[in-house]
Amino acid sequence: MMDIGILVLAGSSKEDWVEKYGVQTKLELPVENETPLIVHTWNGVKETNLPCVIATDSWLAEKYHLEPHVDATSNIAETLTNAAQELDTEFLLVLSADMPFVTAESIKQLIKEAEEGGERDIYVLIVPKESIEQAFPGAPRTYVKLKEGYFKLANGVLIRKDFFMSEVKRADDLLGNRKSPLKVATILGLGTIFKAVTGTLDVPYIWKMIESRFHVKAYPVFTSRPEFGFDIDKEEHYLKTLELIEKEAN
Repeated sequence: MMDIGILVLAGSSKEDWVEKYGVQTKLELPVENETPLIVHTWNGVKETNLPCVIATDSWLAEKYHLEPHVDATSNIAETLTNAAQELDTEFLLVLSADMPFVTAESIKQLIKEAEEGGERDIYVLIVPKESIEQAFPGAPRTYVKLKEGYFKLANGVLIRKDFFMSEVKRADDLLGNRKSPLKVATILGLGTIFKAVTGTLDVPYIWKMIESRFHVKAYPVFTSRPEFGFDIDKEEHYLKTLELIEKEAN
């Protein structure tokens, strides 16, 4: 059993479209049972009974009684470092707080799938397009085209804490750019860009590049849990969330 702590990134951001719903940030948007998005995610994390910490704005932590927490800053790398130091575990599961369908059960299943890869330094979490479209039909998402098919990077990463602390800036770059395949390819090198543009990029090549550039043992986790490929970035994502919640209730 891996020694894992969960770090939730929940810094508030300013999106004008959320104001019509009477909230200051998308993390306050009501989702299942009218629970604010940030509370829903945090409840799922807490229910795993694993060590955890949430990095969020102090006003959000106070308003929704989110503990233990560290204050989010404008520097994501600094925020990640401060939060990671609060967890005395060998591995960190870093998750974003804007996933409306993630539960304790799905988090545990994700970890179990990662453990099947053996002892690694970084487990990159990947969601196949087919599973997202089956679970969330019509949901607008951006996918990466590989020789093996279409995929989306999950909204998180499982990483050895020591490696994370030594490479927090590059980890921040990968997390921050996970929705831009070209930017991720740029981080991984010119050869990756060429293969991405020509449609010859495949999973073995990506892993070879990650291991050679970061000097780590990496493992791709093709998770069976589509929840990790669905987050709320835009109003259309939120409207789809409400539609799916209503459909499930009826």
